[in-house]
Amino acid sequence: EIDGAAFESDGPTIQAVNLERRDAVLNAMRHAWSGYETYAFGSDELAPLSGRALENWGGLGTTLVDSLDTLWIMGLHEEFDRAKTWVRDHLYYGHNTTVNTFETTIRSLAGLLAAYDLSGDAVFLTKAVDLGDRLLAAFNKESGLPRREISLMQDQPFQEITTKGPYGLAEVASLQVEFRYLAAVTGNRIYATTSEKVF
Repeated sequence: EIDGAAFESDGPTIQAVNLERRDAVLNAMRHAWSGYETYAFGSDELAPLSGRALENWGGLGTTLVDSLDTLWIMGLHEEFDRAKTWVRDHLYYGHNTTVNTFETTIRSLAGLLAAYDLSGDAVFLTKAVDLGDRLLAAFNKESGLPRREISLMQDQPFQEITTKGPYGLAEVASLQVEFRYLAAVTGNRIYATTSEKVF
């Protein structure tokens, strides 16, 4: 009984159903990952019907990086290791491309940090520091509000990209999770203090 609510114990039937569901979820992930790895490995996305690789997020291997923690947690370590090799050998953030600050932070930076946290492999932290340094440019405003879109090329002058409409709360008040964690694991407080300026 938990807080006055009674729960049926996990008898053999419930355990069997739970195992069946677990296996179905694991097999669905294997199927999805196999398609991505076959047709779009290292690309941002896979168009499932056409089997085409898409680069809708700046060509940063977004699906791959965003899936690292899921692969690890599900015990798909061979798949994880192949993805890690791609990250180490091919992931590069110096492209002349414009990216969405929020999406790149919550998918790419968070994916790298989660993979580092789970595996302890420094390759993920090295890539996270590179990306985090580039994303810091989004916060270089007096207000502390992050720019919605930025260029990841650090050696080019920044061109402000304007987006109409108000900011969403998540765009300005949730990025601190990744930047605070990056500050904690690197010992470099600039990630936290810069992202917190908005408060």
